Amino acid sequence: MRRPSLAIPLLVGGFFGALAAQTAVKDTDFFWHLATGQQTLAHGLARTDVFSWTVSGERVLTDQWLGDVLIALAYTVGSWSGVIAIRALAVAGLVALTLGAALHARPGRPLIALLASLPAIALSHYAWTDRPELFGYAMFAALVWLVRLGQRGSSLAFAATIPLLAIWCNLHGSSALGVGVVTAVCLERAISVPSFRLRAALLIVGALAATLLTPSGLGIWSSSSGHFLAPPRFIQEEGVPDLRSEPGLLFSLTLGLVLATALLGRGGGLSDAAILVPVAFVSLTATRHLPFFAIAAAPFLAANSVDALGSALRLFGLRAPVLASNLSGSAPRAADLGALIASGLILAAGVAVAPRAPDVSSFPNAALAALSPGPGLLNRYEWGGFLIWYAPATPVFVDGRLFPYVGDTLDEYRSVIGLHADWREVLARRGIRTVLVAPSDAIAVRAADLGWQVLIRTEKYVLLRVP
Repeated sequence: MRRPSLAIPLLVGGFFGALAAQTAVKDTDFFWHLATGQQTLAHGLARTDVFSWTVSGERVLTDQWLGDVLIALAYTVGSWSGVIAIRALAVAGLVALTLGAALHARPGRPLIALLASLPAIALSHYAWTDRPELFGYAMFAALVWLVRLGQRGSSLAFAATIPLLAIWCNLHGSSALGVGVVTAVCLERAISVPSFRLRAALLIVGALAATLLTPSGLGIWSSSSGHFLAPPRFIQEEGVPDLRSEPGLLFSLTLGLVLATALLGRGGGLSDAAILVPVAFVSLTATRHLPFFAIAAAPFLAANSVDALGSALRLFGLRAPVLASNLSGSAPRAADLGALIASGLILAAGVAVAPRAPDVSSFPNAALAALSPGPGLLNRYEWGGFLIWYAPATPVFVDGRLFPYVGDTLDEYRSVIGLHADWREVLARRGIRTVLVAPSDAIAVRAADLGWQVLIRTEKYVLLRVP
């Protein structure tokens, strides 16, 4: 069988990349990623904290250093448009790779491949923000395509997973999932094809070794194990998926389609299970992991869903529709090159009309002028990244980097915000001078009774001075 055309994945990827560019920069974690990337470019790899006053000087994770640097370089080259451009490229790559893997699983059936990819596109769009996490999703989509090609007999595709993982490990900690998928697929192949056992062992060793080609060394696993084994569940994206939410419902639908296809179609063997089962398990551990399963499921659904639909219809005595292929399996390189150029033009047009300034309407922008330089501010968690970028002279109490604060600092933050039993002790011990919180937070509601001075109050935030 000849190589399927890449024209449709490239064009569809360009369309969704341009669509993703129409949202202004507004993710709070983006700002600390940008600040970290700039710090790395100016002073070398950021191994200790310089942005807070609560964990200042303590070690920080470096598992996303390359992702942070790419964001900082994009900003340096093109300001906010540069940031949006790299987001658009990442989304285009994610969609094109997901659709490409689906189309390769069902050559000549672009509509089926696109339908099979829609759950991945829909779920991942919640993460079309300016974080290295988005790069991780795109790398995972590339890995899924490679291991699927490897399962079909391509030794080169299997070998290519090693350099892919080496790059991914420096972009984002989600690379641990990639190592797990490569390991599971290799073990399955070693069981099914005894002659593959030596190559499987070499690939597993290579995948693990790739994780060491980072500034963190073995420490690259600290972030992954923290997110997987002991995530702070009170942070929304770290919480167990709520199947009643929109992302949860989309995930449930995708999981149901995969199970139904496995039961009614001709798929569902060990080669499919080696990919889908571990990814489904990881996806169920946290809301931020949900897109991984939909990305992994796209080739499986493309290859088997039509047969499953036919089986389901026959159960009810209905005749399955004949879905004729409308494209040949050939792949003229000129067509692919033309699609690549067209996709680039679509992306460029999308970036050209994208917002040229960040949207800070959800942040305490008007409070910036009233913030005192130096330590002493207790800020809401979700505003930490914004303050790191826009108020660099005022160190934060806590921010979205999360794991440097896990333990005492996060406990103290929650104590003051929620007026826990020891909140007065925390105020005194930490020397908290000002509090920037939401009006609905318990400490803000109690402030009037305490006689604290209100420096600024709006519908979204309140800045209080602690006597």
